[in-house]
Amino acid sequence: MMRRHAKASFVPDAWVFPGGMVEASDRELGDGTEIGTMRVAAIRELFEESGVWLGAPLDDVNGKRQALLKGETTFSSLAREAPLDLDALVLTSRWITPVGVPKRFDTCFFLAIAAGDAVPSVDNGEDGEAVEVRWITPSAAIETLPIVFPTLKNLEALARFETAKQLLDSRRGIDVPTTRPVLVIENGKKKIILP
Repeated sequence: MMRRHAKASFVPDAWVFPGGMVEASDRELGDGTEIGTMRVAAIRELFEESGVWLGAPLDDVNGKRQALLKGETTFSSLAREAPLDLDALVLTSRWITPVGVPKRFDTCFFLAIAAGDAVPSVDNGEDGEAVEVRWITPSAAIETLPIVFPTLKNLEALARFETAKQLLDSRRGIDVPTTRPVLVIENGKKKIILP
C-alpha cells in the first residue's frame, strides 16, 4: 500500500492501493477489452508508483522506472523488453463512485502475486504521488492505517484469507459485479451507503 502526499488533490495523506487513470498506451498494450486495458493501466501505475514490475524479468528496474518517470522511455518500450503478465492480475472488485461526490472514478481492483524479491519504493521526484510504501497484511492495514471507504471494503474482503494463493484462487474466473455506492442525505449530512 502507499500513503498519498498530504497535498494530493485526491484523498490526501490516506493509504491506498497504487493506481490511477488509463492512458492511451494502455489501450494499445491491452487485449482489446475494457478489463484488459485496465489491467495494463494497473501494471503501469503499480510500476510508476511503487517500482514493482509485473511481467517478465526487467533489467535495472529502478533505473528504468526513473527513465519512465522522466519521460526518457515509454511504458510500451518497457513492455516490449519484458512482456507484461496480464493474466497475473485477477479482478477482485470494481467500484464506481456515486453521483454527487466531488471526484468520481470507475476503477477495478486487481490482485497479483509479486516476485519474492520485489521491493516497493516511493518516487522521490517533486511530483511523486506517494510519500511512503509498504507491504502490509489486510488486517494490519485495517487496524492501523487511515484509509478511505472503498479501500476499507476491499481490505475487509481480503482479510479472511490465509494466503495470497487462496485469495487469488477464490477470485479467478468469477463474475465480479460493479459496486455502486449511493450518496444520501440524512439529517442534513451526506452519507454513502452500499446498495
